Amino acid sequence: MWTSRTTQLSNGRFIKLAIDMGSSPVSYADVIHQWQYDAGFRSFFIDLLVGSPFSAFRWETPPITTATANHPFEFVLLNSPDLASDPDPAAFAEHFIDMVPGGVVEFSNLGRDAIMVVPCPDDPLSDYGHLAAFLRHSPEPQQHSLWELVGAAMHRRLGPRPVWLSTAGGGVAWLHVRLDDRPKYYGYAPYRNAD
Repeated sequence: MWTSRTTQLSNGRFIKLAIDMGSSPVSYADVIHQWQYDAGFRSFFIDLLVGSPFSAFRWETPPITTATANHPFEFVLLNSPDLASDPDPAAFAEHFIDMVPGGVVEFSNLGRDAIMVVPCPDDPLSDYGHLAAFLRHSPEPQQHSLWELVGAAMHRRLGPRPVWLSTAGGGVAWLHVRLDDRPKYYGYAPYRNAD
């Protein structure tokens, strides 16, 4: 059975979480695999995020390489009430053209230094502004599809160069999970360093 460990940081502005299976920490590689293939784990993970006390949050993980994939998986949630604005699907509209409502799409960002995993719009649009809104209100199958594709994208991207997996959203009011070559928008300083 999966369990989580929670630590509050910076006067409650950040929450750090880790996942255990029994009494052993779950590795980053295990989480990537479970996102892809285990609906029970995805449900546990979604519930863990939904249980955050923050109305809106950014989600950040430490950098990972093939050499560090067996390290214990952890992440932080950054209290980000500023993300609770009107969602704008126009920023990614070109990627939604041939997609069905409730789907999920993967594409490179404009600078080609990040892979984006993005849910396609469905009604109501208010479900898509940030990760907390998406996981609390969007259709459950789409939530699972998002994490399945995040797992698959991470599996393909994992290599000797670090990848930073996160959500940001300050510049684009639509949920997008980022697989970055650098910690471009990271707010949690200890995760910015690849060493």
